[in-house]
Amino acid sequence: MSKLSFKMKVMLMIGTALAALLVMAVTSLLQERRLISESRKDLLTTAVQSAHSIVAAYQAKAASGAMPQEEAQKAAKEALRIARYGGAEGKTEYFYIWTTEGVGVMHPFKPEWDGQDMLGKVKDGSGVDIIGLLVNGMRSSKDGKAFVPTMFARPGQQTAVPKLQYIIKVDGWNWMVGSGLYTDDVDALLRQALLSSLVMVVAVFLVVGVIGLFVSRSVLRQIGGEPTDAIAIMQEVAEGNLDTQIPTAHPGSMLDGLAHMVTSLRKLVTEVRSATDSIATASSEIAQGNNDLAHRTEDTASNLQATASSMEELTSTVKQTSDSAQTANQMATSAADVAARGGQVVSQVVATMQDINASSKKISDIIGVIDGIAFQTNILALNAAVEAARAGEQGRGFAVVAGEVRSLAQRSAEAAKEIKSLIGASVEKVESGTQLVGNAGATMTEIVASVQRVTDIIGEIRAATSEQSQGIAQVNTAMNQLDQMTQQNSALVEESTAAADSLREQAMKLTQVVALFRVNGSNTAAPAAAHRPAPKPAPRPAPAAAVRTAAPRPALAKATAPRPAPTAPAVALPSKAGGTKPATDSNNEDWESF
Repeated sequence: MSKLSFKMKVMLMIGTALAALLVMAVTSLLQERRLISESRKDLLTTAVQSAHSIVAAYQAKAASGAMPQEEAQKAAKEALRIARYGGAEGKTEYFYIWTTEGVGVMHPFKPEWDGQDMLGKVKDGSGVDIIGLLVNGMRSSKDGKAFVPTMFARPGQQTAVPKLQYIIKVDGWNWMVGSGLYTDDVDALLRQALLSSLVMVVAVFLVVGVIGLFVSRSVLRQIGGEPTDAIAIMQEVAEGNLDTQIPTAHPGSMLDGLAHMVTSLRKLVTEVRSATDSIATASSEIAQGNNDLAHRTEDTASNLQATASSMEELTSTVKQTSDSAQTANQMATSAADVAARGGQVVSQVVATMQDINASSKKISDIIGVIDGIAFQTNILALNAAVEAARAGEQGRGFAVVAGEVRSLAQRSAEAAKEIKSLIGASVEKVESGTQLVGNAGATMTEIVASVQRVTDIIGEIRAATSEQSQGIAQVNTAMNQLDQMTQQNSALVEESTAAADSLREQAMKLTQVVALFRVNGSNTAAPAAAHRPAPKPAPRPAPAAAVRTAAPRPALAKATAPRPAPTAPAVALPSKAGGTKPATDSNNEDWESF
């Protein structure tokens, strides 16, 4: 099969399809024959059953006494004598009646057979006793019904043709009601249908054959030759032989396009071989540069972490200062409250001293009154003594009393003077104390104001310290984020390094793969890219000295496993030389339509 040409395969396919079509046609004809035969049997069965029903109706009348049996049998025979069915007008076929012993009862065209024993007297074209066949068929039937095939000439003809008889037994009267249908027209119809099918199959075979030849020529023209030749060339190219010879083909055919493809592949392989060395060298330098960048990034991350540690300590110190300022603010507030309460007490003392001063003045006034009273009493006592002296002996006792009163008035005046002197001294001291207490109150007021100002200043210091603490915390957070980003950058740089190494390995593998193609009689690949000496890493700057010793920092996370090298993008074929033409769009459209 594989050695056959494309044309032979197409013709074999067409022949197989036509053979299958012929088999289907024959099968369809046989199926149609069976259906026609069954339809004839159904027609015959229905007609004879109708005739049997007519006879059964008269038989029932005779059994019921509605009419005598002889009249019923006669009426039944006359009814079937004129009954017809089948044909274009439904009047072609007739019915007959025989006894089960072969005696004629009714035949519409042979009335002379009525009452005659016809066994062995009516024969078909083959000499077979037709009446005997009917009798034997009924005897062998179990249900009183039977199909009997016979050979009988059509009216007006001499040649016997197949005719199918169907009979039903009439119990009680010992009759057989039957009829027959010619079946030779079924075979004629089938022969005509078979002839038509053969003509159609031959016509289809011719049309399909012409189309197959046209299609095979068109396909071979588009391919440019036998498909086996194209497959062999493709296998050579798949094995890497780009020097394979491709026969000259029709422009725009598949072989012509294959020739252009091989030419482009030659150019492509040559360019890939020259490019892989550059890729390997460049990827090596990129990997080395990424390594240096990774080291510098690690140093930067270390410095950032040390700075972050110092910022954390500074944050702690500022927070402690803020707490101390808050404590001082609370103490200053308490002192201001105590000073305010002291000012209130001093104010109360000043008020009390003023009340005492007023009371002392009132006492001095009262003593003055007492002194005046004593002075008046002394004058009155003096007048009483004068009057007593004038009275003589009668006024001697009154003079004594006046003397005593005078003595008491003098002592009261002296006591009042002493009290007044003491009260005056006390008033002076009270006034001095009141002035001092007033000065103390003013001083306490100034102290309260000063303490309040100190409290406000400490509050401002605490607020500023809190803001500084928040700012330093934000700076510390930013430093931590910067440290994390630096570590991530370091990891990404290491991944980039791994990717560059992988790219170099892929370039070397690509060189090995391209080496499979044979160009100009040689499959030796361009020498693999020699590993250039890696450039010396740039001197890393010493990390800046941290303000304080940074807490031990965990080692940077290693780069993740090298990512698989990305698949190489499809490389565009280099443009063809002007001498070769690409396949035209029309040819491509023909190929698609095929």
